[in-house]
Amino acid sequence: MIANPIMHKEVLSSLRTFKAALVQAVFLLVLAWLVWLFWPEGSLLAVIAIGELLMVAVFAPAFAAASITVEKECKTWELLLATRMQPWQIALGKIAGSLAFLLLLVVSGLPALAAMFLLGGVRGQEILVIAAVLVLTMLYLGMIGLLVSSVTCRSSRAVIFTYGVMLVLCFAVAAPVWPVTGDLMANAQPGLQKLMHALASLSPLQAMLSVVMPDSDYCTPAAGMPAYWKMFIPISAVVILVTAAMTLRKLSQPLATQPICAKRDVVERGKISARTFLFIIDPLKRKRNITWWQNPILMKEFRTRSMLQAQWLLRAVIICFIVALLVMILVTLSVQAMTSRLADMTTKMAAVVSAMIVALTLLVGPSLAGGAFSADRETGVWDLMRTTRLGSWRMVSGKFQSSVIPLLLFAVATLPALLILLYFNAGLWTNIVKICCVIGMTILFVSAVGVFFSAISSRTSTATALTYAVVVGLGLLALLAPLGRGLFPQGVAKAVFTCNPVAAAMDAAGLAAMRQYGLLLPHLRIMGAATVGLLAVTTLRIWQLRRPT
Repeated sequence: MIANPIMHKEVLSSLRTFKAALVQAVFLLVLAWLVWLFWPEGSLLAVIAIGELLMVAVFAPAFAAASITVEKECKTWELLLATRMQPWQIALGKIAGSLAFLLLLVVSGLPALAAMFLLGGVRGQEILVIAAVLVLTMLYLGMIGLLVSSVTCRSSRAVIFTYGVMLVLCFAVAAPVWPVTGDLMANAQPGLQKLMHALASLSPLQAMLSVVMPDSDYCTPAAGMPAYWKMFIPISAVVILVTAAMTLRKLSQPLATQPICAKRDVVERGKISARTFLFIIDPLKRKRNITWWQNPILMKEFRTRSMLQAQWLLRAVIICFIVALLVMILVTLSVQAMTSRLADMTTKMAAVVSAMIVALTLLVGPSLAGGAFSADRETGVWDLMRTTRLGSWRMVSGKFQSSVIPLLLFAVATLPALLILLYFNAGLWTNIVKICCVIGMTILFVSAVGVFFSAISSRTSTATALTYAVVVGLGLLALLAPLGRGLFPQGVAKAVFTCNPVAAAMDAAGLAAMRQYGLLLPHLRIMGAATVGLLAVTTLRIWQLRRPT
């Protein structure tokens, strides 16, 4: 019997859920598929190790980021702090509960690594280092998620922020040392090289690459610096201890009084105020009645959800436009500096910018669509909605449109970064049209995935986490483009890239490395069919939820 009651409760509750069983099944099936696909290739160890790492990184935020916020949302956090348990006992119980399942994933994947001994040429020390990197990655990302969960009040926000931190730590800090950035580290000063090396050592992906692919161009260390995994192990241990101390300190603080929100007066139509002038569109003005041709669910979403309020959408669009202007400046300077390879450079720039827009859609989309129906079920609004005369499809279409419209606005705000390339190469017009098709299909697919999970999940945090796991996992397959040279057969690479919106966007831009696969039309067909299928299943699920109980 576990002495700590929080640990006992958290471990049992995390292992008994349907989500845990589903994630475990998916994890093992993917590992089994990889072993069957690449056996007995010499690259199997690298494929299994990187695959396990990416799956742990994708699933870690889903289980750790909502561990404390769930208590706050269920109004049980105050009761928990009022018990005789010390803050460190509560923190230990929450840590054990959120990381127990992740540890189970790592342990269940060890047989796949042990199978490498049957091929020969694999040392036991190498397997131990891979297992150590996996365990540290689990603790590393899990503790960051727990810290975020302790300082936020909403599970959906904690999940979103934790996934953002995960992507920065896994990819953004390691990108400067990769050849795809134009050998940025190789051309830098020695001191800057060591700084880039230290920052890249924060990435568990970079650490794993340096273990399984030490001779790759992606793992070349700075002069006089140790291998990336040798620096990752102590750095990750320090980060784990620091985040654990910060979490414990946060839990030890007394409960702060919740501020009382000031009452907001509704402004009548036609009245001009300073707020109206500053924000152009005032969300507090009294709205007109919904007309017969408008979807009531869509109107309700835009008038009640804070993320869809006019002033926040306007600010987000302006931020995207500013980022697009900065990218336009960088594109212009880069193209002008390499006029000798103008045609090739404009194509590469178009591929980079289009991949950035698609990545933005993959990051923002789940936060908009993940709580479509689950938020209404949590707040009790669903009981009112199901009593209306609205049909199931009209409800689904309203929720679907409420996430598609903002994503389209963000995409339009970033398009100037692509249009500037037409000044240098007018022949890119066809490619830009193709890129817009990929971006549009990505928006539809991400929104459909979010609406689907929000219909089958009763909690917004679970729906958002599952949406991020699917969408981010799909986007991470783009890593196979630079990392998979010589590792994957042509047929496997094409099958993976066909389902990947980042790779399809690069193909639409005319990048030679992707164009050989012919991804555009198959990608649009697969994503279109998946979107239609998800919407159909979602409509069926909503019809089931609307039936009398």
